[in-house]
Amino acid sequence: MNTRKLSTHVLETSSGKAAANIKVTVYRLDEIQEWKAIRPGQTNADGRCLLLDHGEFPNGIYKLTFHVGAYFAAKNQTTLYPVIDIIAECNENQNYHIALLLSPYGYTTYRGT
Repeated sequence: MNTRKLSTHVLETSSGKAAANIKVTVYRLDEIQEWKAIRPGQTNADGRCLLLDHGEFPNGIYKLTFHVGAYFAAKNQTTLYPVIDIIAECNENQNYHIALLLSPYGYTTYRGT
């Protein structure tokens, strides 16, 4: 049975805290190589967001767009990266937890558990 899901977690490394209320949009690359918006989401108080559950997460290439400009603006901070795109190929019957470590002038990402 396929029970995989796509989720994310955003942490702000400059403060050491979870990044709440960041809008995240999920896209899937379709058969004609164009991005199709699947759904918007938003990180919760713990910086986490379930993006796709098992019934809505077929194999494919996905793009997560993190709209971090508004997050930093609300904190009266500037950022070099107002929007961050992460593209991942999701073709295994596993959970995909894409973490984003964020600061105003840099970021890194990894596949978590």
